[in-house]
Amino acid sequence: MQFHSEGGLELLSRFREKRRSVNLDETLFSSDIGDRNVIEIVGASSTGKTLLLCQFIAKCILPARYKGIKIDGCDSCAILIDTFGQVQMSKLAELMTIMTRTAYQTAGVQLPGETVDLVVSKSLENLTVINCCNNDQLQLTLHALEDELLSNERIALLAIDNILAYYWQRRREKGILSMDQYTRSLVRIIRARISHFCNVTVYTRWDESVSEYEPPVTSLSNSKCINLLEGTGVNYKLKLCKRSVPREFICRIESTNNVKQIRYTISDSGIKWIL
Repeated sequence: MQFHSEGGLELLSRFREKRRSVNLDETLFSSDIGDRNVIEIVGASSTGKTLLLCQFIAKCILPARYKGIKIDGCDSCAILIDTFGQVQMSKLAELMTIMTRTAYQTAGVQLPGETVDLVVSKSLENLTVINCCNNDQLQLTLHALEDELLSNERIALLAIDNILAYYWQRRREKGILSMDQYTRSLVRIIRARISHFCNVTVYTRWDESVSEYEPPVTSLSNSKCINLLEGTGVNYKLKLCKRSVPREFICRIESTNNVKQIRYTISDSGIKWIL
């Protein structure tokens, strides 16, 4: 009997070959999100951080097609680490229902309600939810996720809401520690132990330094010449801000070599981009 042994580099190479590229939002990202990307969603209260994260999850776990109709999901699996208990499964299911119905309406096909429910319920089986209650549990979860990722090659997204949930607890225990330092320490764990086996990591956070209202347009000048995210471990930063215009918001998308802004609204059907 012959046994095949597999080294770490060989295992990592095999996983990278089998992973599928994903695009969680065609408006925000011009192409499929690259390998091992980390996305930060930051903003003031009531700007839609958790809602946008839920839309990313919905897009990830929905099928690409269902009975010949393009749903435009990624047909992948996702893991959600919920630290605040703010992610409502009923809201996620509602977003998925709207996305499915919209896809069929675009195709000019009438879809029975029970079929929509079937698509949503089967897609929710692609989501694993992990609840944490303190900083130690969060860090233990991040270290232990490697086994989960190794057992399921379809996992393409790790979502965390909110990565700063236990910041004050950690600060009381360890002394002076900025929010950015704490966030970077967790991102380092993600990059060291998780990113090799997961296409995209997305997390939400709040930040006292983020203005509640939109940044001036002048801040976008010469953005292509500056790596705004250098040293953060983050590939994309999505800054959500309120506008002076009622019921309208702005999303500032920072990548390693570019910056752009997109207006949006928030409703029961989710975040809608104004193009």
